[in-house]
Amino acid sequence: MTIRTGSCLCGARAYEIDGDLDGVWVCHCSLCRKASGSVGNAILIVPLDRFRWVKGADHGVTFALPSGYPVTRCRTCGTPLPAETDETNVYVTAGTLDVPLGKGVRTHLFCASRADWDRDEADVRYFEARSTGGGVS
Repeated sequence: MTIRTGSCLCGARAYEIDGDLDGVWVCHCSLCRKASGSVGNAILIVPLDRFRWVKGADHGVTFALPSGYPVTRCRTCGTPLPAETDETNVYVTAGTLDVPLGKGVRTHLFCASRADWDRDEADVRYFEARSTGGGVS
């Protein structure tokens, strides 16, 4: 069986997922944009019985916002973390995977709420790697 691993930026929190996943879901609602600071939240929907914390389960902090929208982050580095928001699934932030997924985006949600800048310009530029030191990939 495939086991995928993931963690926060500082490594204080880590998890494992058993089995294959069917792809990434991207939510473009205004709450997800605010929580991520980007185009929205990219998540993997994982059945609860296939997800487990292997390190730092007590190292997260959840912010319960007035809207009822919870945001869970690492208490050291602030990485957005998987949130167990219903009784059957864990919503895993796709960017926290440590290994390739082998799948792409499967579903876009709340597209009518997409930010007007969430698109490529005709002359968009792509860079394959960081152009100056730092070792970031």
